[in-house]
Amino acid sequence: MGNLDLHGNNYVLLDGTKAPSVTTIIGQNLGWNKNVLINWAKRQTMIGKDADKVLQDAADTGTLTHLLIENHQRGLDTDTKDFTRSQTEKAMIAFSGYLKWVEKTNFKALANEVVIVDEEQRIAGTIDCIGKMGDDLVVIDWKTSKYLYKEHKIQIAKYINMYERKQPKAQVKYGMVLRFEKEQCKFHQHKIQRDKIDAGIKIFDTLLELHNLKSSV
Repeated sequence: MGNLDLHGNNYVLLDGTKAPSVTTIIGQNLGWNKNVLINWAKRQTMIGKDADKVLQDAADTGTLTHLLIENHQRGLDTDTKDFTRSQTEKAMIAFSGYLKWVEKTNFKALANEVVIVDEEQRIAGTIDCIGKMGDDLVVIDWKTSKYLYKEHKIQIAKYINMYERKQPKAQVKYGMVLRFEKEQCKFHQHKIQRDKIDAGIKIFDTLLELHNLKSSV
């Protein structure tokens, strides 16, 4: 596998080829929520909203939430000038949910925004956070979505797989998806145990095989 770096955002293999991300592989080849998304987009259109703009606004709010969490862990301030007032307000509410979670759990962050480029499978991904819950090593993904989807479980399962292959001595106890609400200060903690992790890895590797086969058709 390639190098494991912090703060990277360009997924490039050693031969100069751009590597697809874990989320891209899942998004382009799974489609379990395709009908849900189509129906949601129809409802947005019926009430006079641009579905693409709504999605982008939600994505920007999620990006700012990630920045707030990352910078808090590093002891840095966050500049919000590139975000709208609405996005900033929603992200601050989500961030307050994160602070509430930290206070309740005494979580210790070890590293955030950990980029892994996998030369063997020719994929890459960015782990939101690796840390300790008591004595347990955990891999965490921050979400501002309203629901926990199976795609989220598959994503973090593959991140754990990639991290453990890069760091054989690391023993991740479980994965965790943490969802923060954007309307009120609430968090939802979802533990992904080893049996679910193993299933998620198998599903992802099947999706990757399908993704690679597309070029032969």
